[in-house]
Amino acid sequence: LNKLVSTIEDIEKNHRSIEKQRLAIDYDLDGLVYKVDNLKLQSRLGFVSNSPRWAIAHKFSAEKGFSIIKNIEIQIGRTGALTPVAKIDPITIGGVVVSNATLHNEDEIARKDIRNGDWIMIQRAGDVIPQVVSVILERRPENSHSFIFPETCPRCGSEAVRKDGEVARRCTGGLICPAQAVERLKHLVSRDAFDIEGLGGRNIESFWQEGLIRTPADIFRLGKKVNLLIEHEGWGEKSVKNLLQALEDGRRIELPRFIYALGIRQVGQATARLLAHRY
Repeated sequence: LNKLVSTIEDIEKNHRSIEKQRLAIDYDLDGLVYKVDNLKLQSRLGFVSNSPRWAIAHKFSAEKGFSIIKNIEIQIGRTGALTPVAKIDPITIGGVVVSNATLHNEDEIARKDIRNGDWIMIQRAGDVIPQVVSVILERRPENSHSFIFPETCPRCGSEAVRKDGEVARRCTGGLICPAQAVERLKHLVSRDAFDIEGLGGRNIESFWQEGLIRTPADIFRLGKKVNLLIEHEGWGEKSVKNLLQALEDGRRIELPRFIYALGIRQVGQATARLLAHRY
């Protein structure tokens, strides 16, 4: 599907042409990538963080479908943000079965007037994240009520505060909140942070629930709990040995990755590298 084009008009024409052929192509694709066809210009343009300035993606229109909201649940993220998620009747969009759709925040719910029991149009944004496009008002149940966004954390009961100028309402419980505690531990061992192989999200949740870990330091003390690990469902001597080796390897980490692993708000990978370089 590679093609050399020289004008904006040719770019748009080629994009429309490929999008029409999309279903007939024997592999999945969600758009095209345009690249500057000149190595000297590529070198001059350079990169921004991990992205080249000389290449840009142009997505196809997202595939859409219709479903009904069974319930609206609130999930708590690593930084305490309360994120509403619609649990919907499963629907297949673009070859993927979708049963959850993000509602982003309380302003989005209010703007679209999304309620439990509503029929909705749904799409996979960028063919990845399912989101609600609109509500089918003609099919709204007569007894429906507007969704009331909680002012307390559904996991720990702490006050959920929305600061001026922010769209997110956040739990003030900090590490007292089990959801925040677990999500921060997941972030710590993630690929771009300490990258502890064999210690994925499900294992972090399981170990936390059973009291094997509570803090980041506890993760690196798991070597003292070998007997408990071996008794844990799905774990054996070999898997425990591999985990302990991964933990030992993880003790040596580059400063930018360590800063990123701390999970400070507004500090992603690029900012972590800048901080490490400066200080």
